[in-house]
Amino acid sequence: MRIIRHPKRKRLKGSVVALGTFDGVHRGHQKVIKSAVRFAKKIGVASLAITFDPHPQQMIVPERGLRLLTTLREREALFCQLGVDGVVVIKFNKRLQKLSYEGFVKKYLVGKLGVRRVFVGFDYAFGKGREGDVSHLKKLGKNYGFEVKVVPPVSADHHAIKSRMIREFISSGKFSKALRLLGHPYQIAGRVIKGSGRGREMGFPTANLKVDPHKLVPAQGVYVGKALGKKCVINIGARPTFGTDFTTVEFHLLNFSRDIRGKILKGVLTKRLRDELQFSDVEELKKQIRKDIARAKAL
Repeated sequence: MRIIRHPKRKRLKGSVVALGTFDGVHRGHQKVIKSAVRFAKKIGVASLAITFDPHPQQMIVPERGLRLLTTLREREALFCQLGVDGVVVIKFNKRLQKLSYEGFVKKYLVGKLGVRRVFVGFDYAFGKGREGDVSHLKKLGKNYGFEVKVVPPVSADHHAIKSRMIREFISSGKFSKALRLLGHPYQIAGRVIKGSGRGREMGFPTANLKVDPHKLVPAQGVYVGKALGKKCVINIGARPTFGTDFTTVEFHLLNFSRDIRGKILKGVLTKRLRDELQFSDVEELKKQIRKDIARAKAL
């Protein structure tokens, strides 16, 4: 898969594009991207997923402190799994923020990518102040010689799946609901840093992750997942038994003893086991950790 970062000149004679920010690459996004891939194969041109970095909302309303379901690297990996030939990463800056919707189409879709057909979600909006919508895109397609296909939403519980909804579920501990809407495990990664050493003292060594500050860290609790091909029990929280008040992300990899401090650890979370609890003493905590590990092994 080819990655084109911040395209500066025309590189393609023809392409089929899936257009969006695609944070989370959820089931609705997947439908848009797969539709583009299928059509591109049919007419024999490259399929491209276009995304923006940083996320437009981080530039437009920074005070909201938007946290991402997927970092750019995670998005790129998910696009690859969906079979696109390439990913176009467009830098979202002040200049792009001021660009009209027609200016965007002329500069990028027509001028750089030679687009034949564009696939978008039903509620797609673009250009300065989000003034352009799918009806504007269709009109521009007629003017500039490309087709536009609006992909119907994927619904869950009678609601169209949206990234905002998934963020709310992850933040509030409704993790199984979030995974159902995502259609894939939740990814989390970071450099392994030196921790307090308490896990190792108790017989359960952990890899403490320094996570990207823009990444949405799930609600405090204990999760099951995988990293380095091993099952993991992951604790996200403040470790109240030890009186700390800052959130950590700690991976306990089962049947694993290598020292991976300083390395990047990429993991996925597949299930939320329980809330984070405060125990009366360390022995009670160790009992619970053993139960958590047994449950993880059984899954």
